[in-house]
Amino acid sequence: TIAAVVSKSISPSEREDLRSKTIYIDNGGDVDDTRVPVIDVMDHFTMNDRWWNPGYWWLDTTLQPMIDAVRFALDQAGVQYRYEKFPGGRHNERGWSQRIHRPLLHLYGKENENESVNLFD
Repeated sequence: TIAAVVSKSISPSEREDLRSKTIYIDNGGDVDDTRVPVIDVMDHFTMNDRWWNPGYWWLDTTLQPMIDAVRFALDQAGVQYRYEKFPGGRHNERGWSQRIHRPLLHLYGKENENESVNLFD
């Protein structure tokens, strides 16, 4: 069984359980000279009842210190995980959809994007 969680917080009591899990963490945000644009028209217009989605241009950059703290805690507990940073990436559904293949490949044990995955085994 493969399961994934987005935006999960980790309590200290869960650290032991995490050693047996496959963990993938990623985030976008500002990195060096690459900035998340304040406005991206493609993020703002959606085809659902709430047609306005601001794209949260500030969120991943703001969350970076917490992500660093979580990674430190995982390292200290000896928990294995994969971390990827996507410079300029947004914290919203469109941003995640552009990189969803990365956590899926990791969860299936495939680190190379050219490896095939049989989802029906």
